[in-house]
Amino acid sequence: MVKCERCGRAVEETAALKHKTDAGDYEVICQDCFQAATGVDYQTFAFRRENAKMTLLAVLFCLAATVYAFVEKGALYGALGIVLTILVYLFASKKK
Repeated sequence: MVKCERCGRAVEETAALKHKTDAGDYEVICQDCFQAATGVDYQTFAFRRENAKMTLLAVLFCLAATVYAFVEKGALYGALGIVLTILVYLFASKKK
């Protein structure tokens, strides 16, 4: 058990979060204090972070496939790949 440095409540170590202050110091806070500091609950933050990682991987894969198509098949397939990459980015990064 650790104590939240903002509210003083006892928090399990697995549920405690490390928060960087404006001064650059780190403090251990609970999820309620995280929500008060950032304006969003931690589950939503974690979901958005994971969604951003998956979007990055999808876009990188599409770009690699686009380069391959451009080299092997020609400019038409390369242009089609760029259009599809942009569509993947737009639909994957949509807020839910």
